[in-house]
Amino acid sequence: MARVLVVGSDIQGEHALLQRLRSAAALPADTVRSCRDLDDCDLLVIKDTPALRNAALRMVRERPKIQFWIEDQDGHLRHGQGDEHAVLDDHAIEHALRQMPAAPVVVPIEEPCAARGAKAITRALRESLQSRHGHAVLALKGLPVLLLDFEQDQMVVPDGSGNAELAQLLSDDFEQLALHGIAAKRYQQLAGELPRQSLRPLLWHWGQHPAHWHDLDVRLQQHARVRLLRWPDFRVLGHQHDSFRLCSLLLKRACSVDECASLLDISGDAVRAFVHPAYLCGYAALEAPAGGSRLIGGNDAGGLLARMWRSVRQRSGG
Repeated sequence: MARVLVVGSDIQGEHALLQRLRSAAALPADTVRSCRDLDDCDLLVIKDTPALRNAALRMVRERPKIQFWIEDQDGHLRHGQGDEHAVLDDHAIEHALRQMPAAPVVVPIEEPCAARGAKAITRALRESLQSRHGHAVLALKGLPVLLLDFEQDQMVVPDGSGNAELAQLLSDDFEQLALHGIAAKRYQQLAGELPRQSLRPLLWHWGQHPAHWHDLDVRLQQHARVRLLRWPDFRVLGHQHDSFRLCSLLLKRACSVDECASLLDISGDAVRAFVHPAYLCGYAALEAPAGGSRLIGGNDAGGLLARMWRSVRQRSGG
């Protein structure tokens, strides 16, 4: 397996380069993968700029086993050291990739399946995240994709994929995923020496993908109220002004999507884009619609709150 660290490209450029390498070497997709850690990669590819070239040369001097290539302004790949003028053709790319270390043995998951498909996995994840108990593995076709430690709120990614790439994979294959409960000792065996990472940022990225939220959206359209159980991890909120406002409101009272939109003067789509990941992460819960409810924004308290938020935004330039 070739683990490739691409530096200087956006996500689309990185995906295009990986696909080009796979095609040139005639290798399956899972044998040429993105990597995010220099110490774990087999091949470093950079865009050709003086700053990146100098930095890369310093890094690979300390890691002589890493191959170093440069992608020039015309899209040609060249060796980063030695003969920098010779363009790497498909034959040279194939030869280099096939000489890289073989993929580690992936151990199939033998434990019984605890949940399968988007709806059941979402329910199981929420329960485990809220109880902070146990360990699990998300598997695709019997092979581990993500190891989960609910006690420490951590995860291990067996193939080293980044959050954006993994979130897209999980979203694309949500209905084909299976969740298996595993013992702590088994978790440590599968995780080995791989780095432990915070779990919630990945789940938040995953929840922001629009697919598979039909059932949840039906309940929201039926005026189910959303209650926030606790503040989300600030790393997932970033600088999202409206998300902070939604947190402040939903920690104080449960509201429907329409009520949130009216009180905070934001769109219903923006509210749902917050509720989806908050629900998957276990930060939010749904409650039955209020009997005979009407938009809170129609009463004096709602109007006052909306005016207050508008004045804050105007003072802050938002």
